[in-house]
Amino acid sequence: MGNFIKSICDCCVCPMQCVLEQLTGQQISRVDTPVSTQNNVLLNNVEDFIAFTDEGNYAICNISGLVLTSGNPADLNLKPKVKNVGECACCEDPITALFKVGQVVDIEYNSPLGSTGFGTVDNVGEGIVIMTIPEGTFIISTCKITNVLFQ
Repeated sequence: MGNFIKSICDCCVCPMQCVLEQLTGQQISRVDTPVSTQNNVLLNNVEDFIAFTDEGNYAICNISGLVLTSGNPADLNLKPKVKNVGECACCEDPITALFKVGQVVDIEYNSPLGSTGFGTVDNVGEGIVIMTIPEGTFIISTCKITNVLFQ
């Protein structure tokens, strides 16, 4: 998992890039950004904070979430949660700390869809929450979360 100079990339971009690197070559059922949702995206390559796909090239800092309908979410390695400094300490750390494996939550996040609907948290790492929702496995950047509702 990448080493980056201490910056917002540490908590928001690097963790999503690390997940995407593990998904290279796979079909992603849905990619959410703050302004769009794209279905059935083939992830070709991940390099220099860009996800290269058959549907365009995504700035990883703008990927809010991903939905996978195949594969095992337990196979994804996440960066462990750490205490950060600067923007990460006031944005990413507190929201990530709310999540525990097994919780049932509905997450509001920056995307046209607005909400995940209730799902179960499967894994939590620095900047990333993985949960099971009716559509499959949802991987969200915690920096894009605006509200969490616990069931």
